[in-house]
Amino acid sequence: MSQTDHAHAQPPTAPVEGDGISYSGIIWFVVILTVTTLFCQALVWGMFEYWAHRAVTNEAVRSPLAAPMTQPKIESGHLSTGTTLAPQPGLLVSEPTVLGDFRTKEDHELATYGWVDKTQGTIHIPIDRAKALVLERGLPVRK
Repeated sequence: MSQTDHAHAQPPTAPVEGDGISYSGIIWFVVILTVTTLFCQALVWGMFEYWAHRAVTNEAVRSPLAAPMTQPKIESGHLSTGTTLAPQPGLLVSEPTVLGDFRTKEDHELATYGWVDKTQGTIHIPIDRAKALVLERGLPVRK
């Protein structure tokens, strides 16, 4: 039989269209990407540790006539190999330190008296005194 009670019936609603995005797929992608990244980082770190340990334990026996092994270190902004047998590389490791030392040396030379070449009789004088002498005597002129 047909339904005749129309007073309590719900009016038909229009179907709602979804946005078409699978949010669970995005979440799974982020989780898998994070796990893969962490795994790769751990793998690379483990490989570095393994090869560093292997390099130390499998070191060849050095000849008694060979120069002693040295460890490179940083001294006043430059890389020092610790040996004088071979030429030292001129690598700057800490440029601000080297620049600070250079400026301190230059400021000292510009503010003090000293010898440039004692055999030639060449000296340097403070820059302020040199400026005053130029103003007082004028620039040198050739004859």
